[in-house]
Amino acid sequence: MGQVNVNPPSGPVVVSDGGGFGAGMIIGIILLILIVLVLIIYAGPQIFRSGNSPAPVPTGVPAPTKTFLDILFLA
Repeated sequence: MGQVNVNPPSGPVVVSDGGGFGAGMIIGIILLILIVLVLIIYAGPQIFRSGNSPAPVPTGVPAPTKTFLDILFLA
């Protein structure tokens, strides 16, 4: 014997809400805006620096680079 629904829904049954702009999308957009703002605040001086400043002058002669094997065997 099967179950019988004694309280059938009155009115139309809504299967889907037809899409919409959900809370997840709104939260995602807010997080994206916050991430962009934080990157602009912290990395802004390096990104938006004008090209008028001269390049830093190297001081002294750079030391020759050593390979990993040089470090192992000559240490």
